[in-house]
Amino acid sequence: MTMHRYEARADIVPGECELSVGGRLIQLVTLTLTDAGPITMPDGTDHHCPDVICPLRASEARTLASRLLKLADQAHTRSVAR
Repeated sequence: MTMHRYEARADIVPGECELSVGGRLIQLVTLTLTDAGPITMPDGTDHHCPDVICPLRASEARTLASRLLKLADQAHTRSVAR
């Protein structure tokens, strides 16, 4: 099942780190997908989905950012065939 989120953000959360094999702390980038509050359903009830939180290593965050930029460029320039 696919769950849609209305907002995405990336943050540096102090203390959200990974311990490397060499014993160094590596800061992670936290990706959060959220609805930023309840969603009102067609029947008028509020529905709340918990945030999806994904800590990423810097290299993973860079790869994702690069891919998102490429896809955004494609989405912006794509025309609809009629």
